Amino acid sequence: MKAYSVIVAYQPDTARLLEMTGVLRDNGLGVIVVDNSEPPAELELGEGIEVIALNENLGIAAAQNIGIRRALEEGSDAIVFFDQDSRIQPELLMTLLQAIDILEPRIVAPVFFDEKRGFEYPAIRVDRWGLRTKVRPSTWGAPAPVDIIISSGSAANRAALDTVGLMDEALFIDHVDTEWCLRARSRGIPIEVLPQARMLHSIGDDSINLRIARVPVHSAYRRYYRVRNALLLLGMPHVPKLLALREVIFTFVHQGIILLAVPGRRQYLRYFFKAVIDGVCGKKGKMQ
Repeated sequence: MKAYSVIVAYQPDTARLLEMTGVLRDNGLGVIVVDNSEPPAELELGEGIEVIALNENLGIAAAQNIGIRRALEEGSDAIVFFDQDSRIQPELLMTLLQAIDILEPRIVAPVFFDEKRGFEYPAIRVDRWGLRTKVRPSTWGAPAPVDIIISSGSAANRAALDTVGLMDEALFIDHVDTEWCLRARSRGIPIEVLPQARMLHSIGDDSINLRIARVPVHSAYRRYYRVRNALLLLGMPHVPKLLALREVIFTFVHQGIILLAVPGRRQYLRYFFKAVIDGVCGKKGKMQ
């Protein structure tokens, strides 16, 4: 099976990116790095690593799509997605690729652990009504069927990509993986978390620990997309309405917590109100 990895970069830590791309290349994967940096980062990642510099930030969905198209043009049978800050081991790649080396459409992902604090990120199941259930597959003895996963570390074979299609560029950054997973679910494509595949990952610039939950902290600019895109999910027919409504409510609650706990309230408020207006009006793409 011919496999490629697509990595989206934005002002990356070059040493860490070099480490990751080296592991991928040394284990037989083609590597495509799509650089969203403004201006483009000066990336010298060595022989066999293709870097596509976009010269502007087109958003993670557009960057992923550019990488996907390029990999498929090169005849890739499967694609593994990574963020620039993920840490990977050869065993992870072997497990993911073995699981999708089939003719039928399939999407798989590892179990994620927070790099800084060590806790396991739950995967999400969604019932027919749109109600969410968190599952922690690390102790399972078999692959865990789920409905929503983090894109970094996930792998899809060509049959799945052909059936689901590309990422929704209208979302730009946030909820891109959520929308794509729910589109796959609506088309009957299985998504599974493999308990034997584990990866360190980090979400958000920081997090607020409320004991009953952790609230990831992003910049005010990034929060714009969290709020706006949660509202846009409400209008998508393949996204259950209760799930979309839950995302809107939790996004608003998280925004309130961040306003109380994080400096820069004026900027957070300004982007929040703009996000609400743009979401209600159905504005998509990069914030104008």
